[in-house]
Amino acid sequence: MNNNLSILKIINGLSKTINIANKMLPLYNQIKPIITNSNKVINNLNNITPPTKKKLVTPQESIKPVNNNLPTFFQ
Repeated sequence: MNNNLSILKIINGLSKTINIANKMLPLYNQIKPIITNSNKVINNLNNITPPTKKKLVTPQESIKPVNNNLPTFFQ
């Protein structure tokens, strides 16, 4: 009688395992394309270069020579 109980426990455990597998297989089939494409997405993200910072250019004042016929000490 002890053997019958252990066989019933094994069959019950296998039945639960098969039920879980039947629920997980459709989920796996839906997620599989996402997992395979994730490598492509990660590679594309790694290939993107960050935008470079543009330097702020300020206009310089133009230097105009003064013609006043005086000696120039500093320019």
